[in-house]
Amino acid sequence: MTQNILPFKLETTTEHITPHGGLSLFGEFLHAMNLPNQINRAMPEPGSGAGYKPSQFVEPLLLMLHGGGRTLEDLRQISNDAGLRDLLRLDKIPSTCALGDWLRRMGAAGGLAGLAYVNRDQIRRALKRDKTDGYTLSKT
Repeated sequence: MTQNILPFKLETTTEHITPHGGLSLFGEFLHAMNLPNQINRAMPEPGSGAGYKPSQFVEPLLLMLHGGGRTLEDLRQISNDAGLRDLLRLDKIPSTCALGDWLRRMGAAGGLAGLAYVNRDQIRRALKRDKTDGYTLSKT
């Protein structure tokens, strides 16, 4: 397309693009913290060989919440975003129904203790790298 007025060109592409480019940085951060592997070790394994790993539930949920999602239905924005899934190598994302069922099972089966362990370990590792000697908690 020839453009004479504005200083940009329009082109078409066959590549996947994403409206959630900022979430790719958060996803990379999760992987840099080794969070998916830690979640898989700390939480119960799937009941079948074909089931999703715990991180395959948690990672899309974290991305959805970090991106402003408020309900499980908002997970569809992550599922439908081929560009983001390609960037983060999210091959399999559970449906909203499967994720809701998994959350209920984890709540009933003590899976939250696994998430609490991961949280404590991540905080411990971050504090160990920090050079601050003391912290003050204040109510604002």
